[in-house]
Amino acid sequence: MNVTDSNILDTTNDYIYSESTETFENSRTFTFHFLPVLYCLAFTFGLVGNILVIFVLVYCKKLRTTTDVYLFNMAVSDLLFVVSLPFIAYTIINEWIFGNIMCKILSTIYFVGFFSSIFFITVMSVDRYFAIVHVVFALRVRNVRWGLIVSIVVWVLALSISTPNFKFHEIVMTGNYTECVLSYPEINRQNWKIFCSLLINIFGLVIPLFILLFSYLHIIKTLQNSKCKQKRCAIRLILIVGIVFFIFWTPYNIVVFLNILKTSGAVDLETDQLQTAADVTHTLSLVHCCLNPIIYTFAGEKFRGYLRLIINRPLNFVHSSRIVGSYKTSVSDYASSTSRISKGSFSSESIL
Repeated sequence: MNVTDSNILDTTNDYIYSESTETFENSRTFTFHFLPVLYCLAFTFGLVGNILVIFVLVYCKKLRTTTDVYLFNMAVSDLLFVVSLPFIAYTIINEWIFGNIMCKILSTIYFVGFFSSIFFITVMSVDRYFAIVHVVFALRVRNVRWGLIVSIVVWVLALSISTPNFKFHEIVMTGNYTECVLSYPEINRQNWKIFCSLLINIFGLVIPLFILLFSYLHIIKTLQNSKCKQKRCAIRLILIVGIVFFIFWTPYNIVVFLNILKTSGAVDLETDQLQTAADVTHTLSLVHCCLNPIIYTFAGEKFRGYLRLIINRPLNFVHSSRIVGSYKTSVSDYASSTSRISKGSFSSESIL
């Protein structure tokens, strides 16, 4: 195989571990000092934050609604991103030492996390669309069983679209440096590159964006004549999550699309500039995996209440075991936290 296949622009989809020698030298300081620290921070916050979200949904909410099921699955999607970050950070400083099977598995996990995350954001917008615009129909289909069925379909679809990354990712020696990169077959190599990039653009941006715009335009139109504050609050979280996702992932999708045009010969772009844009936008997109828990904390009163309850419970237990009479205080604090949660401004279908 030609060693130039390790170039991120040449292979189009070398999103995770590939970096050309020239780009490696030109961005040495940024790559070796800034990126590993950034990825380690994203790993820490993403791991802790999404585990807390899962704990709140399973332990406190008991996954009682379709919204809970979709938020749970979206937190799992973000955790899939988090799993890959330590490997990326290590490989930036050293080289790929984890073998060919891990190269394929982690690359696939990365893209399954990417596709499933945007799919669940899209599914939640459609779920809200039915709940607000088609209320009668929503009463029949919006239940936990339906949510589980839809979730299984989403994971199967995300895994199916990510299959090319498992098939084509492999370790390659570039000089004395081992990389985990995409290696397309020589036959129809250019067509495979364009096809895999189009999968990213179509399923990762175009279709979800169209569905979200359709859903929210009809939701906003319906809510214009509604004075129910709870309905307005119920869509705020999903809208914010969707907007943040597109802010962090759209720039990278644009670079992927520009790369398609360059590969097909439709435009003539500078390789170095396109490489730099790919590096920067890819880094921006990876940080997204730790943002949803932050959004839940700041945008959701109920979620903050559940977090206080989780944190205060062990503290109250320790306090009650030390001082006589503090048991009443612990019970009072617990009841107060529970009361604040039950009086949250959002509907009962949301943890937020």
